[in-house]
Amino acid sequence: MITLTIFPEAFGEPSASPFCMKAWCMLHAAGLPFELNVTPDPRKAPKGKFPIIELDGVAIADSEQIRTHIEAISGRDFDEGLSARERAVSQSLIRMVEEHVYFAILMDRWGEDDNWAHVRRVFFSDFPWILRGMITRVARKQALQGLQGQGMGRHTAEERFDRARRDMMAIREILGDKPFLFGDQPTAADYSVVPMLRAAIVTPVTKPLGQFIKDDPALMAYVTRGTDRLYPTGV
Repeated sequence: MITLTIFPEAFGEPSASPFCMKAWCMLHAAGLPFELNVTPDPRKAPKGKFPIIELDGVAIADSEQIRTHIEAISGRDFDEGLSARERAVSQSLIRMVEEHVYFAILMDRWGEDDNWAHVRRVFFSDFPWILRGMITRVARKQALQGLQGQGMGRHTAEERFDRARRDMMAIREILGDKPFLFGDQPTAADYSVVPMLRAAIVTPVTKPLGQFIKDDPALMAYVTRGTDRLYPTGV
């Protein structure tokens, strides 16, 4: 039996992390039986992050490595039917949202004081109150240092939004009038993009990125379709 370890629910999402939702949705779509292990503390995870899956004593970290493993053991190709060019565009989309848009969302949550108040309360509620203040200060400091090193933390809020807005426009252009990014059926890129857009719009204090998505009929219709199709029922 596969065990999927994820962060707890937050802000209306079954897991706080879009990467955890990606892994959860892919396991569900592949029809593989699995158990959920929910914990807020990733310090003992192989890469210090979630999601991870464990099978026969082997732990696999990182949502893309998990995808590769799911495809290998289930025989499913999440990009089935795509041309070589479409697969290349799909890979680019995945990298765009996971290595760029994600960090804009992190800055909206961890870097903005109004949202940080909600993140601190929701993400750290399971930690002993006597340690919570110290833990949250250290966690935020480390997160912001990481964002500074990655680069997103060096931009103003207006600059971050302008960069992410261009990504949203690219997604909208690729989507066109199709139900999903590459046609009638969801493919690997949808499993990355839908949870990421949801993460932007459920951030407690709506920021310009989340508002842009909410105000765009095509993107919101896509998020709704993707949620209905990809997310496991009952979550």
